Amino acid sequence: MRNIFLLLLSVFFFACQSTKIKNDTYKVSDTAPELGSVGQSKLGSKANNEFAVRTLPKLENNIRIAIEVVPFNRKLYRIYKAKARYNQDQSNVAYVDSLPKKPELATVRLLDVLQFVNELNADYNKDVFRFIKDTQNSEVVSSLAFCFSVEDINKIKQADTFYLTNYQDSKYAISLYKLGKKTDTLFINSLNIVAYRLSKFCWGVTERGEWYIGDIIEENTKCNGVTKKKIPKKEKQESLFDM
Repeated sequence: MRNIFLLLLSVFFFACQSTKIKNDTYKVSDTAPELGSVGQSKLGSKANNEFAVRTLPKLENNIRIAIEVVPFNRKLYRIYKAKARYNQDQSNVAYVDSLPKKPELATVRLLDVLQFVNELNADYNKDVFRFIKDTQNSEVVSSLAFCFSVEDINKIKQADTFYLTNYQDSKYAISLYKLGKKTDTLFINSLNIVAYRLSKFCWGVTERGEWYIGDIIEENTKCNGVTKKKIPKKEKQESLFDM
């Protein structure tokens, strides 16, 4: 009976679909996508968010990211505990609502969008680019709410610049810098991801009629300038014919 109650409780939390962190809306899910991963989102059988990661771009250059430390609130803690019931290896967080000092988590988001877009358009990511172009419904994980250890939170607070880097094939790490000098490297354990945000791709076209990824924007927003959310079907057919 207790297991049924916990399961229903978990479903209730995940069915909330989203949570607010510093006025930004994050998706809540029992899946754990990695920052910068590309895939497709959908609603699962329990009406909760699901994001199927399909690929991780290769990063030949460091991507500037922003990290902000924020305190847990009651809702975030309940979400985190609900996820912990599925993941016994998840870090333990001690939260007491009546105490003034709360445990902390961090939001991690892509800051240098242009550099990340350049990576996607580069020759070494041509397979990733082709996948994004062919599917036309792919999205990218542009931000995470993540529960770092107290030790890692302190390292973040002491740093002033952060980069997303490739440390192995299809593996990312966060490099910490202080006054231009690297101070540490952090690794994101997928079990400790609380929530995530997705962004969509906008397309630009060259004078020769070749399409490229021109921008990454938040969901439910319009593409900037002359970029488009979709490549027109006619243009896609002509491009395939020319190939």
